[in-house]
Amino acid sequence: MEKIRECGECDLCCKSLVHEVYGQQVSSDNPCRFLKNGCSIHPNRPPQCKRYFCMWAQGVLPEWMYPKDIGIMVSVKDWPQGKWLEVVECGGEITDDFLMDLLKFKAPIKYMKDEEVVIIGPPEFEEFYQHYAQQILSTLLCTTNLQMKK
Repeated sequence: MEKIRECGECDLCCKSLVHEVYGQQVSSDNPCRFLKNGCSIHPNRPPQCKRYFCMWAQGVLPEWMYPKDIGIMVSVKDWPQGKWLEVVECGGEITDDFLMDLLKFKAPIKYMKDEEVVIIGPPEFEEFYQHYAQQILSTLLCTTNLQMKK
């Protein structure tokens, strides 16, 4: 998908999404080091940053779901049977009403509640997600080990 809306002051993806930026593993515990009143390397940011647009920026979610205002980000991801939604709390709270709005997309949903992974979707998606999570964990461990050796 492409960007329809401007991110404006929202920088939650730079603070909350797990990804790698020029050797740094970004996560909610380790925000991007290039984030200084916006992205300080915006013209030269890595390809994964250039390609990422949350569902709000894609124009899919309604205006009231602006991530910076509600403290929740929704990302669209691929799996062999279509798309799935990853919902991340970034200071906000995922409510039942919020989830009901997302269910209309008829895609599996993954989010965290009380430090537990919650999946709304078919058993095939649960199996897919287990493998996906193992790959992410393996990547994080490899990156952490490489950083510790430096």
